Amino acid sequence: MVQLETSSQKPTTCVICEQATNYPIELNDKMYCSSICLNKYREEIGEQKFQKESIATFEKKRDTGWIPERALMYINMCRRCNKNLSEMCKRNQYVSGMHRDTLRKAETVPWCCHARFNLSSSLSDGTVPLSSALKIQRRAEEMVKSPSVCEKIVGPVTLRKKMAKTGGLKGVTTTILDIAAADMAENPEYNREKDKTPKEQGEIMIHYAACLECDPIFGAECEEQAVEKELNKCLDEVTPLIHALWCEHTVHALSALMLNRDMTRARLQSIINAAEEIAKEKNDPGINTRHLFIALGRAVS
Repeated sequence: MVQLETSSQKPTTCVICEQATNYPIELNDKMYCSSICLNKYREEIGEQKFQKESIATFEKKRDTGWIPERALMYINMCRRCNKNLSEMCKRNQYVSGMHRDTLRKAETVPWCCHARFNLSSSLSDGTVPLSSALKIQRRAEEMVKSPSVCEKIVGPVTLRKKMAKTGGLKGVTTTILDIAAADMAENPEYNREKDKTPKEQGEIMIHYAACLECDPIFGAECEEQAVEKELNKCLDEVTPLIHALWCEHTVHALSALMLNRDMTRARLQSIINAAEEIAKEKNDPGINTRHLFIALGRAVS
């Protein structure tokens, strides 16, 4: 979870644990010190009310600062999600985020916390080696550091121009991660693996305010890249290829794979099939980013 990190901030008291924090998470005029405390409140009031309060917070902030439009769009995706799929997603939050700190230590450029969480989720069932996730990480960071890498692997001309902007890129967004993962997914055919999902431990990541609390320049960069999925009709192309119940966020991530110049329809279908089979491995009711990124991680040579 990205929190507001301004050293000049005065300490704020968390409404759950009453501990002082300089980096509060705000929800509907109340402050929380961490995702742990925010999750306690979510458990107390229930998912539906939590989502309503999230929307209210974002709408209020619209008048006082920068609000990414896709943050509101993605929250609404959660609000209309299938109940079984939503509960599965919530159950997976611990294991999906367990490797965030390990990945963070290997980072050489800034990362969007959603992108880091998605890459962490590739490691969540123990079937993808850390070395594979680090290969994806390196390719994503190469895209940030070198316009020539983007020129080589990014398909749409409009997006390549955005990647080559004056002053360089701010960091790794979810779109950059998706393109990098697509580039590294050389062997996407499904092979069943023995599940090695570890026990739940560590801090759960609640996504609701991550975009709101992102650096505005980074967030604007993320938005201008993400809109390429619509401009290039990526969603229209991938939706007919899906056979199971998919989280809407995950369909968006899947569609961004099409922004990779070398992504073919056949390879995309293999990735889709693998993600759907991985969900079956785990007796899950559908596919979220965990299943997709495990599939992408397993596909790395």
